[in-house]
Amino acid sequence: MILAEAIDNPDLGPSFKAIERACIGLRAEVLVVRPGGRTALPESTTKVVREIVADESTLVPDRWGLGVIVARAPIFACLTTELTVHPEWARVILAALQAGASETVGAAGAIALAPAAGPVAAAVYLVRFNAFLPRDGTGGRQVHNIPGDTGCYRRDAVTAYPDLLREGFWETEFHRRFGGDGKTLLAFDRPLAVFTTALTLRSAMRVRARHGLGFGATRVSCYGERATLLLLAAPFVPFVLLVRILRRAAGSRGALLLALRSLPALALICGAWAWGEVIGALSVRTRG
Repeated sequence: MILAEAIDNPDLGPSFKAIERACIGLRAEVLVVRPGGRTALPESTTKVVREIVADESTLVPDRWGLGVIVARAPIFACLTTELTVHPEWARVILAALQAGASETVGAAGAIALAPAAGPVAAAVYLVRFNAFLPRDGTGGRQVHNIPGDTGCYRRDAVTAYPDLLREGFWETEFHRRFGGDGKTLLAFDRPLAVFTTALTLRSAMRVRARHGLGFGATRVSCYGERATLLLLAAPFVPFVLLVRILRRAAGSRGALLLALRSLPALALICGAWAWGEVIGALSVRTRG
């Protein structure tokens, strides 16, 4: 298990206790990736716990990547301190991977929002997990993407792409490569984790802009897209993102009302992403 300390949410306790509960009777190691000098690691009587020190400025996918490199188990899971996994999470995912075909390299469940979450937490949740909202159904199905958060992967499938891993574990890039190589992913529609966050609106916008910056740079440097076209499209990006979120929320019970209530925060966070994406694209063009 790779537990990355999320930005502005350094409390390891709830996430760690949930991991302990979900892994009762299983052999597991928990790698805690966070900046050094923080409080002591949670005590564990049943799991091996190791700390990996990351730079304060690194994003969660960078911290996951550090964990993947030093992990020893054949299957690893990515988690953050913003998520609390359900007691059956580990067994459901492991059973799916063990029963799946050899080309099945990852699996995850849907992610629910904590009942007491405010509008900013709801907006962050919908921006990040709108493709993985809880829906009716319990069985696993083949998909192109799963959430990196709470997702479990075969380690050898991930380390087969060292060029990607050098940049961290940005799961969407791995999923793209998996699909091109005939690998498959499994998703469960029922929630296997609950999300909450301590981010303020300003912090959420800052984090989303940093993610957008990396994505914009990747679009230009890795996929050959033109920075000028991304610049021209930027004013429309928040609207496109909002429509996508609302459409997906309409298919999940209660999510559409949640989206409408948090619409102002949603719009600002989507705008921050678009801004970051353009800056990232233009920075590559400038360096070139």
